[in-house]
Amino acid sequence: MKNLYLSLIFTAISFSTFAQNTIYMDSKYKELDTKEGAKYFKIITPAPDKDYEFLRTTYFIDGTKKAEQSYDLKGEKKVFEGVHKHFYESGELFYQLPYKNGKKHGNLLAYWKNGEKRRDDTFKRGKLKEGKVWNEGGEKIEYFEYLIPAKFPGGQDKLFSFLKENINIPQEQERGTSVKVILKFTINPAGDLSEIQIVEGAPHRYNAEAVRVLTIMPRWNPTKRFGEPIATRYALPIIFRK
Repeated sequence: MKNLYLSLIFTAISFSTFAQNTIYMDSKYKELDTKEGAKYFKIITPAPDKDYEFLRTTYFIDGTKKAEQSYDLKGEKKVFEGVHKHFYESGELFYQLPYKNGKKHGNLLAYWKNGEKRRDDTFKRGKLKEGKVWNEGGEKIEYFEYLIPAKFPGGQDKLFSFLKENINIPQEQERGTSVKVILKFTINPAGDLSEIQIVEGAPHRYNAEAVRVLTIMPRWNPTKRFGEPIATRYALPIIFRK
């Protein structure tokens, strides 16, 4: 009985310590070792009595709540569950979005800072069924999706044509072979590419050529969230085929 009692105390202390663990992050949500240079911080709290396992609460550095996101852990993968809430820096509710088994399921409700409803989208098992959008004055406007991914001007076909026309394949590559390089990069709100990173490389000449081609690309159409351009990371495989 004594050992069980001590075990329960240890478990309670462990959960309490975990719940109070503060993780600082920069403007791109990269985790930092100290508070210096941080724009946000987050606290992850175990929630064994809820319909989800963990609650991640993110704050602006001044302590104003930025987001509440609940999830289960399946191995190392986070599976979103429950209603996620996001807030303006001034504290008002920005939007809330329900999840079930990792998929959007229910109504996404968004609001302007003045409290007027901004949009109401209905999702079922991750698929959009219907939606409505209003301007800041409360007037209904033409519908557009709340999240529009970044796109090369003209779409995928134009992107493939651009790569085909501009990639220089090393002369030593044998016919009938292919070499793949995968890159990640940031598309900023203006559509410019930066922070190019090779995540799956090949011999140096291929890596250098893949990076060169990215640097001469035209501006992309940036990702839009709630109609406003934002910076996002994008992964692109480039295949050298001879």
